[in-house]
Amino acid sequence: MFMGNCRQVLPQLCALKGRGIESMAKFKYLKPSTLQEALCFLNGNESDKKVISGGTDIMVQLRNNKIDPEIIIDISEIENLKGIHSRDGFITIGAATTLTEIAESDIVKRYCPILAQAAASVGATQIRNRGTIGGNVCNASPAADTIPALVALGAVATVVSVEQEREVLLEELFVGVGKTAINSNELLTFISIPQPTENSAGSFFKLGKRKAQAISIVNGAVQIGVNAAEGKFTDVHVVMGSVAPTVLRIREAEESLIGRSINRQNIENAAEIVKNKISPISDVRATADYRKDVSGNLFIEAMSDSLEQLGVDVSYPGC
Repeated sequence: MFMGNCRQVLPQLCALKGRGIESMAKFKYLKPSTLQEALCFLNGNESDKKVISGGTDIMVQLRNNKIDPEIIIDISEIENLKGIHSRDGFITIGAATTLTEIAESDIVKRYCPILAQAAASVGATQIRNRGTIGGNVCNASPAADTIPALVALGAVATVVSVEQEREVLLEELFVGVGKTAINSNELLTFISIPQPTENSAGSFFKLGKRKAQAISIVNGAVQIGVNAAEGKFTDVHVVMGSVAPTVLRIREAEESLIGRSINRQNIENAAEIVKNKISPISDVRATADYRKDVSGNLFIEAMSDSLEQLGVDVSYPGC
């Protein structure tokens, strides 16, 4: 928690060369070197601020005149917002950690492989090298690739202001297209993921017009746990993207499988629930009907892949 007197600190910080205010187009540019500085900047009275790290989304919006902030706060040099750590049963990822670092992390690939897959699927190499996990989350696009994986893994966001620190389940962070429950004086600092239990596995999936560098027509992730001896599902998380205003966790499909036998019929029944619960739109990338149909098929394939990782064979002719 950071309780500094920002009314006194802010003018001093802004006077510091190299990380104070610089003239850039119509907005002021702030580059704090510590988390406390960033929080003090956010605590100012200006009504329209934007936080950047990699800047892969915001810079495009600025060039296209889609946003017109008074202040840009660049957190890319705050070292304690970077890195991936495994401790106390959690994987903790700093908000300013790049997507490339996540995709290539041995820790992530060992404990959260669906997140590594999702991070590797975002845009081109140059985008992944600059783009951060915090940016991908806070941009709150319903087509964001990392969000379904994070929600399926039960990720928790740590959000900090000068006055308090709070934790929010990632699935509860999104309130609309491009909108989150993070207040204007708050900063996403870390994402924590509980280490998956034994006898669990998952699968990330994405369908775009091209195999790479494409905005998702449909994406999603499943994470399952099984009791192999009894042949039953013990836990199921089903998350879909690009099919609603926010990434959608489909609890009805999960509940239809938990405690049930692992067989083709139960999984296909869950796939029908997935198709009925999503509310996609038609756009230049795909029609709503196409998104519904393909979502069911992708879900079945993801379940098959997850079960195969656990040594459970379920065949799906025609998929």
